[in-house]
Amino acid sequence: MDNQETDELRSALAQLRFLKGNMRHVAAWPLLCLCIAALAWVLTLSHLASEKRRVNDAALLDAQALATSYAEQLSRSVEQIDRITLNLAYHWKRSGGTMRLEDQAGQGLFPDHPDLSIAIYDRSGKLLTSLLATQGRVDITDRNYFQAQRDGRISGLHIESVKRGRITGKPSVIFSRALKDDAGRFNGLLYVAVPPAILASFYEKAVLGANDAMGIVSREGEFIAARTGSNLSDPGALARRPEVFSAAQGSRLVAGQEFTDQRARIVAWDSLARYPLVSMVALSEEDIHLPFTAQKRNYIGMATSASLLLLVVATLGSVLSGRLVWRKHQAAAIADTYRLAIEGAREGFFMARALYGKQRNITDFVLENCNEQGARMLGFRASDLLDVRFSQIYQGRQLAKVMAIFVTAMEAGFREDEFRQVHDGRINWIHRRLVRSGDGVAITLRDISEAKAHEQALEVLGNTDALTSLNNRHWLTSYLPAALADARRQNARLAVLYLDLDDFKDVNNTMGHDAGDDVLCQAGQRIQSVLRPGDHVVRLGGDEFTVLLSRVDAREDAVRVAARILNVLEAPFQVCGGFAPKVRASVGISLYPDDGGSAEALLKHADTAMYAAKNEGKARYAFYAPELTEEIVRRVSNESALRRAVEDRQFLLYYQPRVNAVNGELLSMEALVRWAHPERGMVPPLEFIPLAEQTGLIIDIGRLVIEQACAQVAAWQARGLRVVPVSVNVSPAQFAQSSLKEVIAEAIARHRIRASLLEIEITESCMMQDSDRVAEDIAAVKALGVRISVDDFGTGYSSLSQLQRLDLDVLKVDRAFTQALDGGKQGEAFFMTIVSMAHILDMQVVAEGVETLEQLKILQTLGCNEVQGYFISRPVPAAQAETFMAQRYFQLQTQRPLQPA
Repeated sequence: MDNQETDELRSALAQLRFLKGNMRHVAAWPLLCLCIAALAWVLTLSHLASEKRRVNDAALLDAQALATSYAEQLSRSVEQIDRITLNLAYHWKRSGGTMRLEDQAGQGLFPDHPDLSIAIYDRSGKLLTSLLATQGRVDITDRNYFQAQRDGRISGLHIESVKRGRITGKPSVIFSRALKDDAGRFNGLLYVAVPPAILASFYEKAVLGANDAMGIVSREGEFIAARTGSNLSDPGALARRPEVFSAAQGSRLVAGQEFTDQRARIVAWDSLARYPLVSMVALSEEDIHLPFTAQKRNYIGMATSASLLLLVVATLGSVLSGRLVWRKHQAAAIADTYRLAIEGAREGFFMARALYGKQRNITDFVLENCNEQGARMLGFRASDLLDVRFSQIYQGRQLAKVMAIFVTAMEAGFREDEFRQVHDGRINWIHRRLVRSGDGVAITLRDISEAKAHEQALEVLGNTDALTSLNNRHWLTSYLPAALADARRQNARLAVLYLDLDDFKDVNNTMGHDAGDDVLCQAGQRIQSVLRPGDHVVRLGGDEFTVLLSRVDAREDAVRVAARILNVLEAPFQVCGGFAPKVRASVGISLYPDDGGSAEALLKHADTAMYAAKNEGKARYAFYAPELTEEIVRRVSNESALRRAVEDRQFLLYYQPRVNAVNGELLSMEALVRWAHPERGMVPPLEFIPLAEQTGLIIDIGRLVIEQACAQVAAWQARGLRVVPVSVNVSPAQFAQSSLKEVIAEAIARHRIRASLLEIEITESCMMQDSDRVAEDIAAVKALGVRISVDDFGTGYSSLSQLQRLDLDVLKVDRAFTQALDGGKQGEAFFMTIVSMAHILDMQVVAEGVETLEQLKILQTLGCNEVQGYFISRPVPAAQAETFMAQRYFQLQTQRPLQPA
C-alpha cells in the first residue's frame, strides 16, 4: 500500500469518526422524515378510527330505526288480530255458543288469506267450528296455549309459536283467547293461527343483506317469526342462546361468538307496548363495513407510499448533509487553528493532543505547543510544559476534573468556562476556551481577574444603598423570594417589618437635607445594631426601611425585635448644624405564611400595618390585619375627596377678630379655612389639614386661601367698609417653596388691594429651615409690604437669636401659655418674659386662646398688645365679619364672649 492510499484511508477513517461524533447533523434528515411519516400514520389511523366509529354509530341508529318501525307495524297487525278475537268472543257468547265461523267469513269479517286459520274449541278441546276444513278429530289439549288458558295461568290474548299447526299443518303463530261462561269459568278456546311470514312482511320493502336477520321474539327470548338473508337458513338457530332484553328498547354490537356463524352483528330491538313481543333486527357488521374497508385499503396504501418516499428522501438528505458538514468542519478547523495562532499572542495558547487507549477511549492529553503567556498563567515556563502529559501535571480528583472537561470538548467540538487559579498566594480568574482541532484541542487562556473584580463591585454597588451602605430595594427583590422559598421548603416562618420615620420631613424642612441624611444613616446603624444574627435591614428609599426576620417561631419574636428598634430610636440624633432632632418610627409587621405567600403581599401588608401604627399615634408597631386594608382604602378615598375639593374650590374662610387688649379696637382678623363638603357639611381643619400635609395638597389649599382672602378684602373695599388687615396661615411646605412671594404678589395685584391689608402667619418650624434662605424669603415677602407673624410661638425650637436675626412683625403666643395664666405666678412670669422679649425686638404680642375675663385682665397688666379667642368671638363667616368692621370696637368688661359694641 503506497503513501497515497494510506492518506486516503486515514482521511476516510477521520471522516467516519467525525460523522460518528456529529450524528445529530447526519441523523437530522432521517429523524425529520421519521417524524413526518409517524405523523402521517397517526393522522391516517386516527381518521380511520374516527370513520369506523361514525359508521358504527350510524349503523346503530339505522338498526334502531328499523326495529322501531317494525315494532309499530307489528303492533298494528297484532292489534287487528286481537280485535278479531275480541269480536268473535263477543258474538260467540251472544249466540249462546251456536255461532258458525263459516257464516262470519261469508260476511267478510276476516282477512282473506289461504293460510289464516280461525277455530273455536270447547272446554274439553273438541273442535266446534273452523274456517279451514279438517279431517278427523283435531286434539289440542296437549298444546301449551290450551292448557295455560284452561288452567287460568294467563288472561287475555296469548301468543305462541308452533312448528306445525294441527289444522294448517304448517308453522304458525297462535293467538288464543279463553271463552268464559256466565259464571266466568273456562268454557272453551278461541284460536287464530297466522303464518310467520305475515308478521315478517315489513322487511319485504327493505333491502336485507345476505347475512342479516329480523325477527319477532317473546320477552323470554323465544323466536316467534323471522326473515333472514340468503346466507342464513334457520333464524331460530342463529343465536347460540335465547336473547333476553333487559330494556324495552336499545341497540348494541354483539360479538361473533354469540352467533353460530361467528359473524359480529349490530342488534337493535323495540318492545311492543301492549303485547309481550319484541321486534329485533340483526345487521352484519362485516356487510356494514364493506365501504369502510375499501376506504381503509386506499388510505393504508397512500400512507405506505408516502413512507417509502420519505425513506428515499431521508437517505439522500443524510448523505448530502454528511458531506456538507464534513466540508464545513474541515474549513472551520483550518480557520480556527489559524485564528488561534494569531490571536493567542496576547493570551495563553496551548495545543493538546488526545492519547487513546486500546478501546479507542481518551486516556490522557499531551501538550504539544504553548506560549510563555499561557505557561505563566499556570505558574510554569513554556519549556517545562512541552510534551508533558496532563497526568504529570495534575493528580487525583483534579486530574479527573480536567480530563472530563477536555474529553467533553473533544466530543462537543467546543467548550468555554471560567476557573480560579491560585498563584503566588493571589487568586486569579481565568477564562478558558477549548476548540477541537483534528485529534487534539486548541486552548486559549485569558486573565479576567480585573473584569471579575469590577463585576463583583458592580453587584455590590447595585445591591447597596449609596447613602446608608445598607442593602437596597434591588437586593430585597432578589433575596426575599428566595428566603420565602427556603421557608416554604422547611415549613418555617419569617416576618417583614416595614419602618417609616415619623415626621422626618420636618427635619428636612427645618434643618436641611444634610441633617436629614445624617438621621437616615444613624437610624440605619441603630436598627442594624439591635437585630439578631441572620436578620437584615434594607433601606427602601426616602425615610422607609424594611427589616427581614429569618427565624420567627411566634409573634412574640417579631414583637421583641420591633420593641428594640423603637427603643433604640428614642434617643435624639446628633446631626450637622448642632441640631438634635428626636425622630421616632412607626413599624408595620406582616408574617409568613399568615399574611401572605409572596414578597409583594408581605411588603404590601406590612406597609398597610405601618400606616395603621401611624394612625394610632406613631412611634409604635402594629401587626397586619385584613381590616387594615379597608382603612387604607378609606384613607385613599378621603385623599381623593380632598383632591376633588381643591379642584372644585369647596373651601370657605371664617374670620376671627384680633383686638386691642386695652380698648377693644378691632385691629385685624385671622382667616381660618373650612371645608364645605357637599355631603358631610362643614368639616373643621383638624380633620383634613393633617391629611393635606401628608399628601402635599396643603400647598394648593394655601394658595386657595391666599386667593380667597384677597378676593374677600377686595369685595369689602368695593362695598365701602373700613377694612382691617387679614392674616392667613402658611404651612412649612408652602413656605419652603420659592414661589410664595410670586403667589402673594399675583393675588394682591389681581384683586387690586393694598399689601398692608394682608398678613402672613408662619410657624416656628418654618424658621428652623436653612437660616439664610429663610431670611431671604421673609425679606422678599416683607418687601411687598406684607407683615409677617410667628404663629403658635412657644411650641417649636426657635431661639432668641433667630427672632433677632429675622425681621418679623408680630409674635402670636400659643394658647397653652394663655391657659397657664390661670395656674398662678409661674404662668404670668413665662408670659411676661415673652412680652418683654418681643417688645425689645420691636414686635407686637398677640395672646391666642383668650377665653375668660380673668385671663384678659392679667394680659392687660402684662402689657400684651392684642388678644384673640372665644372670649372676643368665635370664627364667623364673611357676612358676620362685616359687623366687626362696622362697629370697630368690642366691649371688654363682660364675662361672656361679646359681640361688637
